[in-house]
Amino acid sequence: MGIALSGAAVETRRIDASASNIANARTTGRLPEAGSAGGRSPYVAVAATQGDVRGLEGQGAGVRGGVKPLSTPLVAEYDPSSPDADAKGMVGVPNVDVGAEFGQQILGARAYSANLSMVRATDDMTRDLLRMQA
Repeated sequence: MGIALSGAAVETRRIDASASNIANARTTGRLPEAGSAGGRSPYVAVAATQGDVRGLEGQGAGVRGGVKPLSTPLVAEYDPSSPDADAKGMVGVPNVDVGAEFGQQILGARAYSANLSMVRATDDMTRDLLRMQA
């Protein structure tokens, strides 16, 4: 049951990260090369991570998850009317592929559902075992 619950928690992080990317996909800000004086920093796109916790002292089997910035979190886009534009009219935009993020949402929802099905099955089996013992 612990594995399934930790898996559900990881999938929640995946869905949260993807939702954050979609919500901030069109935010802009000053490019890092332009400096931060007088401008705002753009949203940094993130990706969910997942790792195995077996073998870590004091922890049982399962998975753990986190969030990390993408290796290329920003792309430059031409928008000379933006107050954050540099001398060439470029602003920083999060490197978000909305279609891929919707795919992550679907994968996360299905994996979350599968983990909860495993929790329900474990609960049913435990309940049946206790009834047989009584």
